[in-house]
Amino acid sequence: MKFGRSLPQRQVPEWAANYINYKALKKLIKNAQLAGKTEEQRPDLAGFFYTLDRNLEDVDSFYNKKYQDFARRLKILEDRYGATQESVQGLEKEEREDLFAGLRELRGQFRKLQGYGEINRKGFVKITKKLDKKIEGSHAQQKYLHLKVDPCPFATNAGLHKSVAMINDWLHLLGEAASDEEAGKKTIIPPKLHKSASREALRIPDDSWVRLERSIREDDAQVTEDILTTTRAQRQDVSELQFQQFLKGLLQRAITSRSRRCLPYLLSQIVFLDDAEDINKRNSIHRLVISIGRAYSNSDRTSSDVVTSPETELYSYITPAEPPSKTFKTAVQKDDERSSCLTDADEPITYLNFLLDSLSQDQRLGLGSKDAGGRMPLHFAAEYGIPAMVRTIVDHLQTWGMLNIKDGIDGPFWQDNDGWAPLHLAVIGGHPLTTQVLLDTEALYTPPSGTQQARRRSPKSSAALAIATKSNFIEVVRTLVQAGVDINCQDEQGETALHVAARFGHTECARILLTDSNGQKCDTEIRESTYGWTPLLIASVDGHLPIVELLAEAGADLEKVDWSGWSAKEHAALRGHMELATRLADLCPTPAAGLDVSSPESTSPPKTSALTDRTSNGVNHNVSKVGETIKEFGHRYLTDKSMVLVSLGTMDMHSKRQAVNLDHVPLTNASSTQLDTALSIIVSAKGAEGEPDIIDLPVRENITTEPIVFHTLDPSKVKILFDLIPTYAGDERIVGRGVALLSSIKSNLGNRRMPLQGDISVPIIAAGDLEVIGSVTFNFLVITPFQHPKMSISKEQTYWKKVAQTMVIGHRGLGKNFASGRRSLQLGENTIQSFIAAANLGASYVEFDVQLTKDHVPVIYHDFLVSETGIDAPVHTLTLEQFLHVNDSRTPRHSRPPSPAPFENPSVRNLKNGDRTPRGRSMSVGGGQPDNFDMEERMKHTRDFKKKGFKGNSRGNHIQAPFATLEELFEKLPVHVGFNIEMKYPMLSESQDEDMDWYAVELNSFVDTVLTKVYDLGEGRNVMFSSFNPDICLLLAFKQPSIPVLFLTDAGSSPVADIRASSLQEAIRFAARWNLLGIVAACQPFVIAPRLVKVVKESGLVCVSYGTLNNQTDKVDLQVQQGIDAVIVDSVLKIRRGLREEPGRSDKPSQQDGLVEKVVTNVLPQIPQQENLALKAESIASSATNISLTGSSEDGTTSSEPAMNESPGTSAADIDLLAKDLATAKIRPGVV
Repeated sequence: MKFGRSLPQRQVPEWAANYINYKALKKLIKNAQLAGKTEEQRPDLAGFFYTLDRNLEDVDSFYNKKYQDFARRLKILEDRYGATQESVQGLEKEEREDLFAGLRELRGQFRKLQGYGEINRKGFVKITKKLDKKIEGSHAQQKYLHLKVDPCPFATNAGLHKSVAMINDWLHLLGEAASDEEAGKKTIIPPKLHKSASREALRIPDDSWVRLERSIREDDAQVTEDILTTTRAQRQDVSELQFQQFLKGLLQRAITSRSRRCLPYLLSQIVFLDDAEDINKRNSIHRLVISIGRAYSNSDRTSSDVVTSPETELYSYITPAEPPSKTFKTAVQKDDERSSCLTDADEPITYLNFLLDSLSQDQRLGLGSKDAGGRMPLHFAAEYGIPAMVRTIVDHLQTWGMLNIKDGIDGPFWQDNDGWAPLHLAVIGGHPLTTQVLLDTEALYTPPSGTQQARRRSPKSSAALAIATKSNFIEVVRTLVQAGVDINCQDEQGETALHVAARFGHTECARILLTDSNGQKCDTEIRESTYGWTPLLIASVDGHLPIVELLAEAGADLEKVDWSGWSAKEHAALRGHMELATRLADLCPTPAAGLDVSSPESTSPPKTSALTDRTSNGVNHNVSKVGETIKEFGHRYLTDKSMVLVSLGTMDMHSKRQAVNLDHVPLTNASSTQLDTALSIIVSAKGAEGEPDIIDLPVRENITTEPIVFHTLDPSKVKILFDLIPTYAGDERIVGRGVALLSSIKSNLGNRRMPLQGDISVPIIAAGDLEVIGSVTFNFLVITPFQHPKMSISKEQTYWKKVAQTMVIGHRGLGKNFASGRRSLQLGENTIQSFIAAANLGASYVEFDVQLTKDHVPVIYHDFLVSETGIDAPVHTLTLEQFLHVNDSRTPRHSRPPSPAPFENPSVRNLKNGDRTPRGRSMSVGGGQPDNFDMEERMKHTRDFKKKGFKGNSRGNHIQAPFATLEELFEKLPVHVGFNIEMKYPMLSESQDEDMDWYAVELNSFVDTVLTKVYDLGEGRNVMFSSFNPDICLLLAFKQPSIPVLFLTDAGSSPVADIRASSLQEAIRFAARWNLLGIVAACQPFVIAPRLVKVVKESGLVCVSYGTLNNQTDKVDLQVQQGIDAVIVDSVLKIRRGLREEPGRSDKPSQQDGLVEKVVTNVLPQIPQQENLALKAESIASSATNISLTGSSEDGTTSSEPAMNESPGTSAADIDLLAKDLATAKIRPGVV
């Protein structure tokens, strides 16, 4: 990656203004180069070098200032604690953890500064190299770097490396001390008084120090007093300030030892409790409260009743890829996770009472003093969630007149540097009991009305309510709402707590906000400031149906639109939340066909469109580019090199696996780890061409749909590298690496077979000690080039010619098969007769499903499992011969039916039961043969038959016809019949649903086989491809330039695992990203929200729909009004005729619709395929005028049972009109 592009990614955000201005310097070089060409003389570079020198001075000055600041902080820590084994062992556990956190934070700052120096030196190297390259005769790089850049401290980082090494040594000592303590060595080597500047100044003999330490530990006040009196008398030269600081150290030791006799004496010798030497500016009260909180949290964590969570592991581990910017502390359990709670009678609380009661008047100020973060002891008591400790502190503050709650317990007086009061910290921690104690305290000492009004004016209180709602702390939310927190307060983004509850689907929190508001009325119509979304719109975007139900009950405006003009129903339908969208459609129905369903506001998405984000969090702002509305031939496709698409993370929406998972680092390894900083991962490839991609951790959610593209001549030689690097450093500093060999990363399943499992994980190996430090999960797709002599490009042709009328495409021919019981029999789906019938009735295209047999022959079959075999056999496990002869209609018919089978015929059983015998059916539907019973008996234990109760194109339920191959369709169907070839290839989730083995035909082999057949036989025919499998669509698009590809999607109408197939929004994003012709979506979203058709088309895509609702003319009319390009239907004739009439009329079936279905069913299969369309229509019309209302079978027998429920009166004129329509019907041009 070019330096100019990578520089912004490598910059520390808060220091961005202090880096080399590479872009401006590059512009100066370009201007000088142009000037040299114009003036034909050597350009003047004085201006460039002046600017370069100023950049160098600024970088050097900033680096030196930061380094001095960090070095001063390190010196303070060294003076305070010392960096020796003895001094570290003398630290208390809490103090050691504070020092540990301080050192890690300081090391993180040093590392950022180190990266700052490295990237800037690299910038000066790059810009001087560019100068020498662009300006002829310039040889400035070597001299400039040697004389000016390299002497600067930032160029070598020499002093910085020493400081970091010192910190690492110190952390190593702290880690060893922690390990010794965990191993039980604390009882063998007792802690000693730590080294400090005041202790060094006193210069007391070692034996005196030992006696003093023992007297405090054993709580011997007299010995302690004697030693200190003697020491003070002997060291008159020591200042009172130093001696006071020494006494504060002894006081802390007494508190740690829980001494009750030494404590009053030491307090009597101390004037103020403020400790200047403490790293966090905390006094003894702060430290005691923190010590109690930590001990309580740790003891509760080790309880057998508490399950360890990732949060609690923070106590012993460092979280990788996070900069150590916050003070280290142990994780705190929420109240509902605790096994016990401290009471006023417990020893820690009684000792705190003892300490506070022992304070003098001046020392009491320490209870209200703030540390470096602006926090008082009450903050920590509330944060740890110990009600008894909070009550103790509050009682003493009230007794001493220090409880300032005139503006509430969360007023400005109580807020720390980040604006958080103790009440807020209790809320954030999920401590309802502590929250209630603080609120009760406020109510006890102040008028209720005044505090509630003050709280309603406090944005921080409302922010705490939003945080509690986000964390789903139900009791905390209820407590805050009852306390009068403003539930309608908006944050900087304009969101209220109800917006938060709607986003995360926290139903009970939303119920509390809507119903238990303590006199407030929750406003359901408040808009957030980005898109103008109300809580209802957010709940619809994120698919939370219970929240929508609650808001509907509360009277929310269900038809309110956002600032882009889109309603909640449209947002839900777009994002695949079809159950929610259907519910909203029931509550606010779509206008009837013929009415204007467009919004008064523009449907064209603005620059920041409300339709682009996947969720209300806005996790994706990189909208796929919008293409032209007309697709042209000759898109970019593969000719000689293969394409490798690498996607970081998993495609499975249900998987919780992270894209990059780094192991937690034990605190004992803190000195050697490089993971406790901001990290990025570089994805690159060896043996392939393509730009590496740098991705910051943690990986964002939508990264899987944005693959990284590489090209190679030999995919088997490609190695994918995943390099872990510090974000704010140069690329060359690799922390760890994962490697995947494409030739062996997936299992070899034999000849042209591949596993469907796409997700792959490889370990990340540390660069230093070669230990495994984590793993990276990814998936990849290899697309090989396809060659065919007939594959060509025509510049004057387009994929899609705009037609005046919506095209009708026959679904699986004349329609997919349903269970028996319809008013007329159906032709078998995916059969040649069905395709001819659909074309004759006006279908522009016929749609069918193509799969490969075991011997790689394309056949026409819809289901993945061939139930006709009697077992659940996938198509790719049968040879062509086996597949064709599963359907026994391929075998020659006998001239007469065989003798009755020995078992009892169902008709006989009906007569025995007194039922009327049904009329006999023709041999074509199995009426004269017992084979149908054998077939059903054979299939009854298969998955499809159990699920649906029938099988498509099966005798007895439909007019059965032979299975067909793709070659037969090309040979037997007229060339003017367009083909919509659906490539039927299972995704992993579909294989799981069907209980299939997780393997299939290798993708490239599958697509190449079908493409070969299409180019061999499809000359002159309109052909388009479609598939539900996104990878198949990619292969089809990149292997050839002349046949359009449509992405099929359920659009959320059925559950899927692949995020690309999960919704209409994802389908639009995918098709536009890869320049597909368009999408074929389930029609439910378009019926519920018709304007979504325009969303598809305005994205530059062709829009086609399918589904059973497309068999209703009024539902099709809704889509046609919005400009849908084509509909895939089962009832071809009815929908085609409906499109020629005015929308809005009744959808009741006409008499001739049923009559023509009957005619087509009985007559059409007998019409020779060579006859032209007019002759077929004439034959149909002739047969229709002579047909009686009595049933007729192929063998010429009649039945008194009506063939259909029809009223008499069908006129010959109607039939003539129908014949004329059929005779003049033409296949509209689609793909040329």
